[in-house]
Amino acid sequence: MKTTSGWKASFSKLGVLTLAFMMVFSIVVLPQVNAGEVDPHELVIMTTTDLHSYMMDYDYMNDEPVDDYGMVRTATLIDQIRANHENTLLFDVGDTIQGSLLGELEAMVEPIQAGETQAIIQAMNALDYDAAAIGNHEFNFGLEFMENTVATSDFPWLSANVYKAGTNLEEHYFEPYTIMEHEIDGESINIGLIGFVPPQIMNWDRLHLEGEVEVRGIAEAAERYVPEVKAAGADLVIALSHTGINTSDRASEHAALDLSKVEGIDAIGLGHAHTTFPGSSRFDGMEGIDNVKGTLNGVPAVMAGSWGSHLGTITLDLVQEDDSWAVVDGRAEVTGVTETKPNQEIAELIQEQDEETIDYANSPVGKMATSLNTHFSRVMDNEVVQFVNDAQLWYTNNYFAGTEYEDMPILSAAAPFRAGYRGGYTEVDAGGISVRDMTDIYIYPNTLQVVKVDGDELVKWLERSAENFNQIDPNETADQDLIASFSAFNFDVIEGVEYEIDVTKPAGERIVDLTYDGQEVTSDMEFLVATNNYRAGGGGDHLDDAEIVLSSTSENRGVLIDYIGQLDEYVPHTTNNWSLAPVETEGRVVFTSSPEATEQIEEQGLKQVSPAEDDEILYEYNLDYQESPSFWDRIKGFWTGLWN
Repeated sequence: MKTTSGWKASFSKLGVLTLAFMMVFSIVVLPQVNAGEVDPHELVIMTTTDLHSYMMDYDYMNDEPVDDYGMVRTATLIDQIRANHENTLLFDVGDTIQGSLLGELEAMVEPIQAGETQAIIQAMNALDYDAAAIGNHEFNFGLEFMENTVATSDFPWLSANVYKAGTNLEEHYFEPYTIMEHEIDGESINIGLIGFVPPQIMNWDRLHLEGEVEVRGIAEAAERYVPEVKAAGADLVIALSHTGINTSDRASEHAALDLSKVEGIDAIGLGHAHTTFPGSSRFDGMEGIDNVKGTLNGVPAVMAGSWGSHLGTITLDLVQEDDSWAVVDGRAEVTGVTETKPNQEIAELIQEQDEETIDYANSPVGKMATSLNTHFSRVMDNEVVQFVNDAQLWYTNNYFAGTEYEDMPILSAAAPFRAGYRGGYTEVDAGGISVRDMTDIYIYPNTLQVVKVDGDELVKWLERSAENFNQIDPNETADQDLIASFSAFNFDVIEGVEYEIDVTKPAGERIVDLTYDGQEVTSDMEFLVATNNYRAGGGGDHLDDAEIVLSSTSENRGVLIDYIGQLDEYVPHTTNNWSLAPVETEGRVVFTSSPEATEQIEEQGLKQVSPAEDDEILYEYNLDYQESPSFWDRIKGFWTGLWN
């Protein structure tokens, strides 16, 4: 073994030079090495989104408790995060005040007065939210209602891409961003928060917003204002953007990937799409997306589902050097509420509003001769959709009687809202009908609007709706799924015309034999179509700048209530004005529905569908046996509707 003196003696001149070089080099790199060895500060950012006033873990439409959504359960997760982590922030990413029957009761049925606080805001104040982004549905009740929401909140509402009309996109209507002073482990940090909303609000809520506000695109506004937030002293910038992750060509509405490329953003809270990120399989393999760690182009991002179903968290590892902060790592995750218990303090806070909502949901509005449901509404003409169309036609014909439009062809468009998504299917029993049943049938607080379209626009509308179906290869022997990944609320059925959908053809070429009053629909024909404000404003991409001839303040659901209320009894029926074009297939064409739908097949003698033997929720669509509705079937449906 060498002694110290022997070690010294063994040094050559080269060794001395090497040691000298290492000493000099260590002076250069030592600060970086030491910085990397410093334990980072942890900051946990919590987000909720698309709460839609679903505060209680209770389904008002089915009159039963649930365990997979409700803000009272999300609140428990918030408490747990705060108990387990010293440095936390809590944000909401929009679509907060509108949606549930409780929220609509306070906004439209028994409206709260100026200065009074909505139940959802009471709960958010109690949970000590730090900020919220304005979502598109915040505008559904008008700007005055939204302004009251902002005034009664103990936290700022942010939107950097909404401006006062006529100010050349310079004067913001709401607070665009804020910088909050915060402490992390006793160290001061300035956190910049900036909010964004889809620019499509100008279409979806044109009635409330036209002439009042103007908008920029999300990424465009971020490019302009994030540098301003940094220049104002923000050490960290968090974007609260009510937008989804673009998986199609709708990048202006779902702009998260573009937003993540804006320099200076350190974390992003997302919403609008009613899904979760990270973890949802729809984002697997997409360029720029780490669906495990939860990053978009390297920026930590999270989307927490909807209705209080999940809590999103972003964990940032931060280091401080020379009074500046840097993010050295970040990751995101979402946690579901199914295994949690409701927060009793929040439940008690809104107990009175909850009880009033249940009473309101039970109030009677009319009678239904037979039961109806949406089990097969995605594959054939349906009684629920027919009821909506009957009511809208009743309203519209009465409205235009004696006007310049009374001699124009009047049609109606409606979609099955509850057709397998989250809340299951619309199922209404025969007998007395309540507000709850009307909410089950028409779940959105849309307002009725009427648009004028020509024949080409009508075809485009129907072609977009026909994207509800996958393209079927008649020669394929393996099972083929009939229903595409397509939102049920975009599958419009237009009453008043007759048509077939050929699912063997590609999207955009499927509408065949489109006729009105027995005549082929041509480009020069003009129609009035009763619909809702979402569709009339371009929502769903069915229409492009359609001419709106009636922009009413009447809720579509209210029209349904008024319609059935003036009848002794409504008789459910269909006119069978549309169907899938018949074709022989080598293999099965299948779709899923409720296991209870089997009884409907037997009771109604349906030929188009049959239960699959290998799965209780799987059904076969028998394109081989499809029969186009006969003339007498349509006459029968017409007279039944007229009798109603």
